Amino acid sequence: MKRLFSGLICLLLIAALALPCVAAGTSCAHTSDALSARETEYLGALFQTISDAYGVEAFFFMDYGSEYDDRDSLKTGARAYLDEHMSGDDAVVFAVSSESYYMNMRGKTGEWLEEDDLDTLYDAIADADKEGKQYTAAVQFYTALNKLLSQRTGITVTEPEEPTTERVILPGSVAIPDEIAPTRGDRLVDQADLLPAEDEAALQEKLDSLSEALQFDIVIVTAEHIGTRTPMEFADDYYDYNGFGYGEDYDGVVLLISMAERDWWISTCGYGLTALSDEYFMNFISPSDFTYYLKNGYYAKSLNYFADTVGRFVKEAKENEPYSAKHRIHVWSSMRVGLIFSVIVGLIAAAIVTYSKYDNFIGFVRSKSEADDYLVGGVHLIAQSDEFVSRSMHRTKRVESTPSSSGSSGSSTKIPGKHVSSSGRTHGGGGGKF
Repeated sequence: MKRLFSGLICLLLIAALALPCVAAGTSCAHTSDALSARETEYLGALFQTISDAYGVEAFFFMDYGSEYDDRDSLKTGARAYLDEHMSGDDAVVFAVSSESYYMNMRGKTGEWLEEDDLDTLYDAIADADKEGKQYTAAVQFYTALNKLLSQRTGITVTEPEEPTTERVILPGSVAIPDEIAPTRGDRLVDQADLLPAEDEAALQEKLDSLSEALQFDIVIVTAEHIGTRTPMEFADDYYDYNGFGYGEDYDGVVLLISMAERDWWISTCGYGLTALSDEYFMNFISPSDFTYYLKNGYYAKSLNYFADTVGRFVKEAKENEPYSAKHRIHVWSSMRVGLIFSVIVGLIAAAIVTYSKYDNFIGFVRSKSEADDYLVGGVHLIAQSDEFVSRSMHRTKRVESTPSSSGSSGSSTKIPGKHVSSSGRTHGGGGGKF
């Protein structure tokens, strides 16, 4: 009995020792998108290749969630992830959010990598980042890092080949046909049941009326989840394969709301790329009342705001010229906020001028209770320490965007630009989390 008990203890100890090894092989990359078992396995192989060749643990951290939007939170999250998963003294974490990118190096990695390498590594993944392809970005990071380390150390390493297993697309809660339907489906499908019956009927009527009047399909679909497709893929495929689009260019737009992933995505097609441009419309809609209502659960208001705004943009484009940075849309709410802000700033400025003249009146001196109060400025020393010998680099992404005319706060947004969907059609648009 004692031997049996001792044997069990040994097995438990062996298992406990093996767990960190198992974890290390599966935690080398953190992404806000779910990775398949095949993708996780390949990233683990790339991690192990670099670790074996250079003795460096390389971690990839990519998260588009709003909690990592500002640079301080991204830095804190990336460093915490590195501290949790590194097992040796030599490591690096490369982190990317929707707004910035950051790299922290430990041990000899900080001696090998230079400041310009931060931008070199980001340039390698930039296209994948803009398209929201997080797995592809991770693979490109490891490839680029391997080249840099090889140059600095003189060690030549052959990377393992990526498995060629065909990607399996698991369906979402809303079905998408395998072939393009000969006739268009309903312009509103509320599978996630976000709208009361009367609001759903009213919105359906609005979408039909606007679409037929403008000869431009305006489509909205809500889903409980979208399976293994990305939001961009799902929106593109839903629009294409359900037979939407006017004319030979399939003019129209679709809005996807996915509740499980808290994603929203707008996909434009045909004339939609002109009337609802990525450069202006996406930067207008993403911080507007649309995302404010969506984030706070006012779904009927959010979806109606989207439909009305699209109708206004398309009507203006067809009757006059598309809204743009030079031909801006005017929204009363933003004008009202601007007027109130201007009045407040004016009052503050007037108060400052009045006070400064009073304070500097000839012969007016304020007495001080202590001698130190007459001193201006000072020297403050703050002690700093760090548990690791490390180097850090941080950059804010350079994104050319047009400021929105709305003051409402929204969610973080990705705008991948023009791309070709699985059906071969060209789409634009973008989206984010809410």
